[in-house]
Amino acid sequence: MKGYVIVRIVLGAVLVVVLWVSCFVIAYTDRGFICENSGSRMGYREWCFGIRTNEWQTTSKLEEFMRDQHPSVFEHRWTSYKGTGRSLIPCVMRRGHGRPGPIMHLPIGLLDERVTALSGPERLAMYEVFSGCDDAACAVLVDRMISDDF
Repeated sequence: MKGYVIVRIVLGAVLVVVLWVSCFVIAYTDRGFICENSGSRMGYREWCFGIRTNEWQTTSKLEEFMRDQHPSVFEHRWTSYKGTGRSLIPCVMRRGHGRPGPIMHLPIGLLDERVTALSGPERLAMYEVFSGCDDAACAVLVDRMISDDF
């Protein structure tokens, strides 16, 4: 009986130590990226031991158009917008990401709706604005798309 109590106490102490340590160790990082040229998004969860899970990708209508009609012109420009490290609890332990341009403020559903309403040359012109790396021109285009003045 006495040995059983000691085993329970030791196991309880080990459990407390493991839980306490897990509060300070990053177990996984949720990562998210946006293609600043097309508005497509992708992401995954990266575990501390190097395995990726929960991979996802949302392809925009603009990317689909460019891949179908202008594959030689199309290229991705992925920029991180989420890099949140969490412990097992899951407390946020670290935040880190890039600085995506104005296209980040445009919900992909609205982008797809606007792209669908455009003709082929207009879609190509939109891609050229986004891929031109001119944040001011992109911001004007995104503001027009959001404000229904498109």
